[in-house]
Amino acid sequence: MVVNQRPRRYTSLTWKAENAMERLNIIQTVVEMTRAKTYLEIGVASGAIFFRVKARHKIAVDPRFEFSTMKRLRYLIKNPWNIANKYYEMTSDEFFQNEGANVEQSGIDVAFVDGLHTFEQSLTDVSNCLRYLNKGGVIILHDCNPPSEAAAFPAASFDHARKANVSGWTGDWCGDVWKTIVYLRSVDANLRIFVLDCDTGVGIMTRGYPDATLDFTKERIDLLSYDHLRKKRDEWLNLKKPHLIRDLLERAWCGAS
Repeated sequence: MVVNQRPRRYTSLTWKAENAMERLNIIQTVVEMTRAKTYLEIGVASGAIFFRVKARHKIAVDPRFEFSTMKRLRYLIKNPWNIANKYYEMTSDEFFQNEGANVEQSGIDVAFVDGLHTFEQSLTDVSNCLRYLNKGGVIILHDCNPPSEAAAFPAASFDHARKANVSGWTGDWCGDVWKTIVYLRSVDANLRIFVLDCDTGVGIMTRGYPDATLDFTKERIDLLSYDHLRKKRDEWLNLKKPHLIRDLLERAWCGAS
């Protein structure tokens, strides 16, 4: 069994601050639009996104945090919204198994899923978040639109992908998270799903009538390759311009009412 440890991606070589800020702006916009009280982040790593988000109750989940107690204190001074943070240094599977009852009490308003970049684990993480998602809640899934075949290499872990020595490898790994978008758009007619065309794909999911659906079985999706995605990227991912996020969410919520 593969432990769903978040890939260690943010090295000096691969870290792109402009992408992180765009991702943070999207997350904060969603938090403000939902008036979120509870924000969950899976795959926190160094906390580059987590500590900057402004939400009343924030929950951090990662098998191995990459920040010290001192850094937590510094960010508490920089962003007082960190005062009620809760930290769970464990896999996301363990978190939902051990803390599910506590999560159920408050529910989840906004979840940012950036854990292990495999179809299986990203689907599991999203499915677990859906169980506790409050009305009008939003799930944000990172790395849904891999920019290259190397970035989309289906591997069990970041180290596995790195050691595979795939042509065109740059250190950025999205894996086959994109298949979770294709799968849910095929099997769940109660979810409105689209992917913002920025920062290796920022998937947005909320309850509502979908503007379009797909017709794939799990077995067919397992056989899909990056080449298939490249030819049908816009259609399968339901790609949208990031600046339309507010309008897209408002339409989704209208369809859910």
